[in-house]
Amino acid sequence: MKAMRWVTYPLSQPEESGLYVVNFKTHNVYMTVLSFFDKNTKKWYDSNDREKLIEGINAFNPFKITYYVHP
Repeated sequence: MKAMRWVTYPLSQPEESGLYVVNFKTHNVYMTVLSFFDKNTKKWYDSNDREKLIEGINAFNPFKITYYVHP
């Protein structure tokens, strides 16, 4: 298992589109959630709703989340 490591955003951005674990602040509370980064628009979206933007992201884990489907 890879250790959690945060990279500052927007100083650094993911190299490819995909799901990442991100840290953001909303209503004076810091949260850690799964978010989708679109490399073309350079914006973060809700992992379940690609129409909904997530604002206030200040860091992300550089390891992209991949799903494994058990046969």
